[in-house]
Amino acid sequence: MVNNRLVQHLTYWIFFVLFFAYAWGTYDADYLKTIKVELINLPVKIFLVYIVIYYLYPHFLYRRKIWQFLFSFLITIGITAILQRITDNLIIVDFFFSNWQKEPTFSITQLVRGAVNLGAVLALPMTVKLMEYLAKIQQNEQLLQREKLEAELIFLKNQVQPHFLFNTLNSLYSLILKKSDQSLDVILKLSDLLRYMLYETTSTQVDLSKEIACIKSYLDLEKIRYGNRIDLSVNIWGDINTNRIAPMIILPFIENAFKHSTKGFDGQAWITIEIGIKNQNLVLKIENSVPDASSDQDSIVGGIGLQNVKRRLSLIYPESHDLKIEMTEESYNVHLTLNLQ
Repeated sequence: MVNNRLVQHLTYWIFFVLFFAYAWGTYDADYLKTIKVELINLPVKIFLVYIVIYYLYPHFLYRRKIWQFLFSFLITIGITAILQRITDNLIIVDFFFSNWQKEPTFSITQLVRGAVNLGAVLALPMTVKLMEYLAKIQQNEQLLQREKLEAELIFLKNQVQPHFLFNTLNSLYSLILKKSDQSLDVILKLSDLLRYMLYETTSTQVDLSKEIACIKSYLDLEKIRYGNRIDLSVNIWGDINTNRIAPMIILPFIENAFKHSTKGFDGQAWITIEIGIKNQNLVLKIENSVPDASSDQDSIVGGIGLQNVKRRLSLIYPESHDLKIEMTEESYNVHLTLNLQ
């Protein structure tokens, strides 16, 4: 990298000397003379360029000290113009242009003209260095944004699992209190789910078939817990074996349906679930019964799990999902369309 940068700098200075030697040499076609003149003036110009881009830029401009940068820049240009005027009068005029009339070294007009001419050597290096800096800033901002989103996703996903486990352990606790033989089945199902969550959900994408298998295990647990008190209808269709999905995206909607259809109910609750694949789009439809109107409606609509998954959808599938949630006096409906490409 250092060698590459060195080559770039040498190429720039060689090109600069040859270009201006040719430009000034067209006056009398003595290009060798103008090359010598440019080489004599080159140290002053190199000093100017590297002072600006490697000292003034990082110490003032990059730190947003604009006025300090402008003041230091003008001072540097002024000093460089004076050095160039001294070189012109002591060396260049005497040795190369003896027929010229010497102007005073500190002539304001000549100093201003020299400062303007120095802009030619500064234009390209200053522009390139500033563009490099802005590109680096943009890259760092994108990296920080990506790391922030990844950290937020990890946090949200880690919230889903304890929330899910809390509900499942509540189910197991209820069965143990009832001394139900089904508690052993719940433990086996729970171990399968824990295995999935520990070893499968660490990646950003999982096979849809595995996510569906996790959902089926969860539904089996809820069937054990509620028995005939819930009328559950599940329809899974389409090709679920060739698609991938972010883990634990569907389950919170199903959890929400069980949680709120059974809250405070004293009769028969019902839930219908449809999961399908059409043209690489996942279609999720969930409809469940709701408690009486006297129940806490806010708790039905909200909840940590549901708000969590909404945020994850906005981060992982920002422009490729459509979520509609509707509530009527009799039912709560969720319709999610998710592009899996």
